[in-house]
Amino acid sequence: MIPHNSVRRWLFTTNHKDVGILYFLMSLYFLVAGGALALLFRIQLMYPNNNFLTASSFNQAVTVHGIVMLLWFLSPLAFALANYVVPLQIGARDLAFPRLNAMSFWLILFGGLLAALGFFTPGGALDTGWTVYAPLSTSRFSPQVGVTLGGAGLLMLIASVTLSTVNFLTTIFRMRAKGLSLMQLPMFTWGILLTVFLMLFAFPPLAAGVLMLAADRVLGTTYLSSPEGGALLWDHILWFFGHPEVYILLFPGLLALGDILSTFSRRPLYGKKVIVAAAIAGSVLSIMVWGHHMFTTGISPLWRKIMTVLTETISIPFGVIILSYILTLVGSAIRFRVPMLFAVTSIGLFIVGGITGVFNSSVALDLGLRGTYWVVGHFHFTLVGGAATALVAAVYYWWPKMSGRMYSETLGRIHLIIYLVGFLLLFVPMHMLVDKPRRVFTYDAGFGWELNNLLSTIGAFVFAASWPVFFLNLFRSLRSGERAPDNPWESWSLEWMTTSPPPIHNFDGEPVVEPDGTIKVLPSFANGGGAGGEHYSPWPLTISLATLLIFLIFVFPPIAFVGLALLVASIVGWARDDLAGKFKAVESAVQEHWPFKTIERMKLGVWTFLYSEVMLFGGLIGSYVFVRLNSSYWPGPGTIHDIATGAINTFILLTSSMTAVLALAAAKAGRNDLLKASLLATFVLGLAFLVIKGMEWLHLFEEGFTFTSGLPATTFYITTGVHGAHVTAGLIVLAYLLVKAFKNLYTKDNHGSVEYFGLYWHFVDIVWVFLFPLFYLV
Repeated sequence: MIPHNSVRRWLFTTNHKDVGILYFLMSLYFLVAGGALALLFRIQLMYPNNNFLTASSFNQAVTVHGIVMLLWFLSPLAFALANYVVPLQIGARDLAFPRLNAMSFWLILFGGLLAALGFFTPGGALDTGWTVYAPLSTSRFSPQVGVTLGGAGLLMLIASVTLSTVNFLTTIFRMRAKGLSLMQLPMFTWGILLTVFLMLFAFPPLAAGVLMLAADRVLGTTYLSSPEGGALLWDHILWFFGHPEVYILLFPGLLALGDILSTFSRRPLYGKKVIVAAAIAGSVLSIMVWGHHMFTTGISPLWRKIMTVLTETISIPFGVIILSYILTLVGSAIRFRVPMLFAVTSIGLFIVGGITGVFNSSVALDLGLRGTYWVVGHFHFTLVGGAATALVAAVYYWWPKMSGRMYSETLGRIHLIIYLVGFLLLFVPMHMLVDKPRRVFTYDAGFGWELNNLLSTIGAFVFAASWPVFFLNLFRSLRSGERAPDNPWESWSLEWMTTSPPPIHNFDGEPVVEPDGTIKVLPSFANGGGAGGEHYSPWPLTISLATLLIFLIFVFPPIAFVGLALLVASIVGWARDDLAGKFKAVESAVQEHWPFKTIERMKLGVWTFLYSEVMLFGGLIGSYVFVRLNSSYWPGPGTIHDIATGAINTFILLTSSMTAVLALAAAKAGRNDLLKASLLATFVLGLAFLVIKGMEWLHLFEEGFTFTSGLPATTFYITTGVHGAHVTAGLIVLAYLLVKAFKNLYTKDNHGSVEYFGLYWHFVDIVWVFLFPLFYLV
């Protein structure tokens, strides 16, 4: 047993509350780092012709500030609260997959550190703007290794996000307390549910884009450096991710306000069902409006009109949410505690940000405002004023539950005053700079920009001064704060039905929600015994560390071999723990499973993961179609790729699907010898596919068809390479299944892993069914 307060506990923990605290500390670290960068470039812009920063340093500061604040501060802060609070709100013992949850944290942490490492390499860090626009970000225009490290860091972050989406969707759908319907979920849990749905939709195509960019930089492919792909392809990929990302950042805080407002107004939310419906509508619309970021790219007039209508339409559901919040407050007995004060502030600032956003739906106005500080002011009012302020309110709201201590109301109010004054002084003047271009590191006097830039810089320092007050308040609370009661706000959701802070197992019994909404915790085992929850594993940390070391090949190649060895050892260690039954997260027997009553936990997780894979390959195949349609010439069938070779590999993969089906049938029938033979046959067929594919690549290279041979080569090698990596991953899992089968660990009633592998393997084979005609027949 690891001591509760030891360093090893925090390195090896998989408990959702511990992981939530780790996310919280990480988000604050990156807040300070990103905020420091912002102060540097605000000093540079304070006066005309300032030389505090060089152009290169300014671009690096602006770029890394934007990426860090969006992806390594704001979203992790939301998931710090989600990790801690969501299992409590739904009455679960933990998340569905505790080790994957821990690995998601370590991946995002090491990814952020990897991206920041660029500052210490020749040429500096990412300097292409937070959108990492291609072809500016290709090696021709940005040859420094810091850009490559930034891309690698993004890939680690996307892997982290994928694990989180699988975990939270499975947890919320499969592990709710008995009687807790979806409509009875607290608003914060609804916010996380919609957020992870959008993550599942938006991040995998971004992964496809980052992989293409990395291949262009490292291998010399031409997806994003060619006229047929280039800037327009990157625009589609980025903003297909980028606009849902706004709502990914917004939903957790915005819907947490529903819980806070209801609690401190002492009444149920006005029109909760309408709020949920509006939030769902907003999330659906958010994936349809990416084109309004592309009004200046030359897209067709019809496309611009559609995007204008959709952009104006998306304001409706959010207007409904805000109106419902306001109506909740009308006539209520409001208690203006610090969480409520920040919540009301967030609503006011978000309204302003939303109104200024509607201006950008107009093509005519967008042409004038695009690339100016008006846009900077708008999205900071939305994401800082709306999202970040709401999350600060949520931290104050759940801090007594997390820490077991009350914070200082006085310090909290001082924090709010400094925060609001600094925010308004920082971002209101930016709306006046409607003719000042962004991403320009200096400017001449005489344009009328001096006063507003000076005010913004003063506001930046005032705003920055509010955060130490926040940190001080939390620190004093931990050291000497009054002990928090279990339910300090007299709220009525499940997290307030346990102690502050909660025990390792969350509840000393089984939480049950009665049909009338009454919450009870029924005794099921004494003092939480047998609940699981306190479980440790070193492998999430070591796998993430190994990934970091492998990506350091771009800085110090030998260390990548250390990373590879560590990765292999960690995967083997994880598998050995599973075979020995060392790690078991016990699930409550009494849970709500609708709408997935017939799909058990692991299978739902696999299906969720496969949806992200659909989006990943959709991004790759869509990019292939995009550049091919834009190309004036493309080699015909059989001129480069041998059709017979492709057909043989297609037959091999389809046959391997049949042997995977046979393996499952054998497992269900308890025929262990047939199971072993079928799994072995599947492994041999998958290996044969890879060998033939490798020989095909080698032959093409000998014929001069290499990575640098234009778009036909680019699309072929990247797409089939990613598919080949998936086949390799499947073989690794197959090796584990074979070991398990030869140890006779499968029975008629215990063969789930064979079925789950089959789902993945069939998906990989289906992808090849699409790739074969695309590259060999048309």
